[in-house]
Amino acid sequence: MSMAVVTAYLTQLIAKQVEDKGLVVWYDPEQAYGSIAETLTLPNTTVARYEGSFFQLRKDIDHLMNDRQPPRLVVYVPLPREKTHAALIELDAAGVVMQPRQQPPACNTRLSVVARNALKPILSEEQVGEIERQVEAGKLSLADLNALADKGKDLATGVLTLIFGTATPQEVALAFLHDDRHDQEIAKKGAKTELQRLLEMGFEIQLPTAETLSHWRVKLGRHILLTDLCAALKEQVPSPLASVAIAHSPAGVDACVRLARSWRNSREHRDSYITIANRTEQELGLSRLDLPVDPLQENETFLCVEKTLLVHLETELLKQVTPERLHLVKQRRARFWADVESQIQARWALVASAAEVLLSADRVAKALKKAPTTVLELVKAYAEDDQPWCLLDTHHRHLESRKYQFEFAPGDDHQALEKLITKAEQRYTQVGSELAKHFITQFAKAKHPIEGLLRQQNIFEKQVKPHLSEGKVAYVWVDALRFEMARELSRLLANDFPLACQPALAMIPTITEIGMAALLPKAHESAKVVGVGGGKLGVEIAGQVMRNRNDRVAFLKNHAGVAVFDAKLEDLLPKPSKKVKDGIQNHQLILITSQEIDELGETDNLAQARLQIDGVLGHLRRGVRILADHGIKTIVLVADHGHLFADEVGEDMKIEAPGGQVADLHRRVWVGIGGNSESTYLRTSLTSLGVESEYDIATPWTFAVFKSKGGGRAYFHGGLSPQELIVPVLVMHSRAQPKATTTSIRWTLTPGTPKLTTRFFSIQISGNQEQIDLFGLKPPTVRIEVRANKKCVSQPVSASYGFEDATGEVRLKLAEHDPRRIEPNTVTVMLSEEISQQTVRVYLLDAITGVELAPPLTLPVAISI
Repeated sequence: MSMAVVTAYLTQLIAKQVEDKGLVVWYDPEQAYGSIAETLTLPNTTVARYEGSFFQLRKDIDHLMNDRQPPRLVVYVPLPREKTHAALIELDAAGVVMQPRQQPPACNTRLSVVARNALKPILSEEQVGEIERQVEAGKLSLADLNALADKGKDLATGVLTLIFGTATPQEVALAFLHDDRHDQEIAKKGAKTELQRLLEMGFEIQLPTAETLSHWRVKLGRHILLTDLCAALKEQVPSPLASVAIAHSPAGVDACVRLARSWRNSREHRDSYITIANRTEQELGLSRLDLPVDPLQENETFLCVEKTLLVHLETELLKQVTPERLHLVKQRRARFWADVESQIQARWALVASAAEVLLSADRVAKALKKAPTTVLELVKAYAEDDQPWCLLDTHHRHLESRKYQFEFAPGDDHQALEKLITKAEQRYTQVGSELAKHFITQFAKAKHPIEGLLRQQNIFEKQVKPHLSEGKVAYVWVDALRFEMARELSRLLANDFPLACQPALAMIPTITEIGMAALLPKAHESAKVVGVGGGKLGVEIAGQVMRNRNDRVAFLKNHAGVAVFDAKLEDLLPKPSKKVKDGIQNHQLILITSQEIDELGETDNLAQARLQIDGVLGHLRRGVRILADHGIKTIVLVADHGHLFADEVGEDMKIEAPGGQVADLHRRVWVGIGGNSESTYLRTSLTSLGVESEYDIATPWTFAVFKSKGGGRAYFHGGLSPQELIVPVLVMHSRAQPKATTTSIRWTLTPGTPKLTTRFFSIQISGNQEQIDLFGLKPPTVRIEVRANKKCVSQPVSASYGFEDATGEVRLKLAEHDPRRIEPNTVTVMLSEEISQQTVRVYLLDAITGVELAPPLTLPVAISI
C-alpha cells in the first residue's frame, strides 16, 4: 500500500537531510506529526523519540554518538525548541534542525508549507491556496490533508477552470449556486464528475451522480445554509434538524460558513441566496421551530432567524433595557436581512428608538434623585452637560416619528413591539412630569431675573445687535423650536459653520404672542404682558402693543437701527426668488420667520405632525446654507417657546383651570385675575416670575393640562416645564465653503426591488472615486428622494449606517480597506402619499447643496397606497 501524499513528501524531506547531514533533530511544537514519527523508518537509520525524559533519550542514543562522523539518526521532539532548555544542544550543533519556519526552506516543517509543496503537483494553485489558508486557521490536520490529496488526484484536469474561470471551490460553488448559466458547458465538456468531486471535497456533501445539476444546485444551497445555521447553534440544534445532512468536520463547516457569508454579501449573487434561503425555510418549516436565540445573535442565515431575534429582543427590552441589548439592536439594523427587507430595517430602528427612550429615562430619573436646587444648575443639566437631560426629549421625538412611519402589517407579530413602545411612552411621560415638577418648583422659588442665564428679552441686544456692524445678519425666528431640536440641528451644522448654541429662558407665558415679541429691540428695557381682548395677550414695548406678526415686523423695522428685509423660510426653498435675493442684497438685517412646527402641532393631526415636524430641521439646515451662500455673515436662530408633544392626554391628566377673570387660557397655562388655587398647579403672579404684568399665571406642575375648549390632544405649550421654557439661541458665522469633492465619484444606485411594490422602498448607495483627489475622498452627506411628477413623495426612514433622525440625511463613509470607495449603504424610505404615475424617479442629492450627485433612477410603480 502506497504512503499518503503529504506523509510521503515529509518523509522524503527528512530522508534527504539524513543523507546530507546524517543527524536530524526534528522539533514538532504543534505535535502535528506524531503519527509519522511513530511509524517512521528510513534505511540504515535510527529513529529516536522524546517521550517525557531527556535523560532517557540521551541514554537511548548515547551508544551512537562515539564515532567521529554524525550517525544516521533522527531525533523527534514534540516540543518547541526553546522549551527544551538546550538539552539537545550538542545534537543541534552536530546535525541539522528541522522545525517550523526553519531555514533553509528544506528544513521548514510548518504544516501549511509542507501541505502546499506536497499538493502543488496534484491540485490547482487556487485549490492549494485555499487549503493552505484552512491549515493556517487550524481547520485541517495531517490526516485531513492526506485525505484531500487522495481525493484531489483527479481534479487537476483544468476543465472547471475553463468553464468557471477558476477551480477554487468557493468561487466555483458560488457561481454554480447563483444560476444555471454554466450547466450547458459542464455537460458539453463532461465536467460533471470533476464538479462533483470538487464540491464533495470542498463542502463535505454527497451529490448522487444520477441527479441533475438543478437538483445538485438546490441540494448544495440547502446544505450550505443549514450548515451555516447549525454552526451557529452548535450544541443547541433543535431535534427536527438533528437528522439533516450537514458538514461536520471543521474544514467542511468552515468552508460552508464562508461560502454562505460570501453568497449573501455579494450584491451580484444575493438574489439567488434570498430565493434558496426562503425556499429552504419554507420547506423545512424553520419559522415554526423554537430556535434558541443566544447563539444566533451573530447569525444571518434565514429571515426567520432575524424575526426570531427581533421578537426576542423586544421581549427582553420589555423586561430590562441595557446598553448591551441596545448595541445588539443597532448592529442588527445594519445586517443582511435588514438590508434586504426595508420593513425589517425600519423595525430594528423603531426598537432602537424605544430602547433609547427607556435608557435615557432611567438616567434622568436617577439624576433627579439628587437634582440641583438652583435654576442655573438645572438649566445646565438639562441643556449643556455632556449627556444633557434634553436627550430624553430627542429620543422620544425620534420614537414617535418612527412609530408613525412604521407599518404595523396585519399577520405580523407586533405584540411585544407595541408593548415596548407603550412602555417607553409612559416612562417618558412619568419622568418628564417628575422633571417638570422639580424644575417648576425651583423656578417659582428663584429670584428673578436669574443671574447667569440669558433672558429672551435680551437676545436682540446681546446676540444680534453687536453683529450688525460686522456685516449682514440673518435673524431667524422659529416658532416652537424646542431646545433639543436646535441642539440636534447645531450638531448637523457644526461642519458647515463655526457656531455656538446656548439656552435662554423664554418670556412667560410661553406662547407665540409673548415669546416672539420678546425677541424684538427694546424688549430688554420694557416688555409688559397685557390683555388685548378676545381672550388674547400681547406684549407692550416702548408704549406699543404687539398683537401679531405684522406688529412685530413693523416694530423691528422701526427700531433695529438698520435696514430690515423680512421673508419666510418657505421663500428660501428650494431656492430664493429674485425678489428675495434682492432683499438680502439690499438690507443689513434679514428677518426669516418659520411657523411650520407650531402650525403642524396645532392642527391636531398627530400622524402628520409626527411625520413632518422633523422635516422642518432639514428645511432650516438648507435655509441657513442658502443665507450663507447669499452673503450673510452672521445667522442668529432663535425660538419664541418650546413645546410638549407626548401621549394624547387622557381624562386623568386634565385639571380644572382657576376660573376668575380670564385674560387667556391654554391647555398649559391660565393668565388672569381672581379664581381658585389648587395643589395640582402653580399659581403665582407674573411679577414674581420677573415679568411686568397685572396678571397672575397658573400652570400644571407636571405634564397635565387644564380643561378648555378646543386645543390639541398631545401638542401643548404655555407652561414652565424645561421643554416649554428653555429656548435655544444658535449663533452661526459663515465661512468660505470648499468645493464639493463628489464630482470624481462614480455613483451606483441599486434598488432593493425592480418595482415599487410596497409602501417601503430601499436603495443601496455605493460609489468609487474615478480620479485621485489631492486631498483625498471626502464622502458627502446625502439624501434620497423618490419623486413623482417632480414632487417628492417619500420620507427617509433609516439606513445601514450614518442616518440622521433629525433630517433624514445619511452621512456616508469610506470603505475600511479602500480609501477610494464609499462604504455601501442601504437607505429605506417610506412613500408618503398615493402615486398615480406609472413610474417614479429616485434621486441622490447632496444634503447641503441639493445638487444631484447621480442621474436619477426610473422605476415602475406597482402599488397604490
